[in-house]
Amino acid sequence: MRRWTVVLLGAILAFGMTACGKDKEANGEAKSANPSQEVEEKATPTFDELVPKVVKASKGMKSFTMETTINFMVTQGGQIQNQRADIAVKRNVTRVPLQMYQEIKSKIPSSGNQEIKQYFTDEDIYSSVNGKWMKLHDEQKALVFAKFRESETPEKQLERLKSVAKDTKVTVAGDEYIITAEMSGDGVKELAKSLMSQSGGGQQAAMLDQMDIKNIKVEYAVNKKSLYLTKANVEMTMNMEAEGQSISLEMKMNSNFSKYNEIEKIEVPQEVLDSAA
Repeated sequence: MRRWTVVLLGAILAFGMTACGKDKEANGEAKSANPSQEVEEKATPTFDELVPKVVKASKGMKSFTMETTINFMVTQGGQIQNQRADIAVKRNVTRVPLQMYQEIKSKIPSSGNQEIKQYFTDEDIYSSVNGKWMKLHDEQKALVFAKFRESETPEKQLERLKSVAKDTKVTVAGDEYIITAEMSGDGVKELAKSLMSQSGGGQQAAMLDQMDIKNIKVEYAVNKKSLYLTKANVEMTMNMEAEGQSISLEMKMNSNFSKYNEIEKIEVPQEVLDSAA
């Protein structure tokens, strides 16, 4: 049973981290002039109208910071188990050239507490697990870079929501457009498989065929002036029968984005270069 729990946590984590890659923000933008409710309603775009505008704005984005928290809860046989997992991610990303520094702090039953730090440069990847730095070999770099380049592009991920556009609505709250959707049934499974396979999670995507995804709730906020995403909240519940028992996982993920076009370059500190094996 523990083996299935670990695998399911991995599948949910892959989905959650892919969803992370689909959002961007614009903090600090000027507030709107508070037009009348009638004018705001008329000005509110549909989902199909808004997505191309967000995609166009994202292509001009040079850099950003992302901060995400992911929480899981596992229930087995109707009993809540001591299987709560908490993950915090912070990323600084530049898009041209494509570079990243990220920190991942996790508390997962299968592996305990762990802190990972990584630098992605034009040519190399440096990774630290609980303080010990290493440089990835060429065969490892190719795979990791491929996943990174795919998941880094948020507009591609947002466009995949077009498959569930009928379940998606756009409203206005202050200086933001709020995109919300609640999905269930076969369509949501296909969406999850698409997201996971695009981020290199082919094995986890195949596992979804054995799972019953109850629902996915998403909420995005888009700054009306910059058309950058400002936050992304995702909730997902899924069930699976394994070894004669029912396993249920609940995931909540909250992402916030800032420092758009403020990060000029990501450099690997000399002490990391000196200590990396």
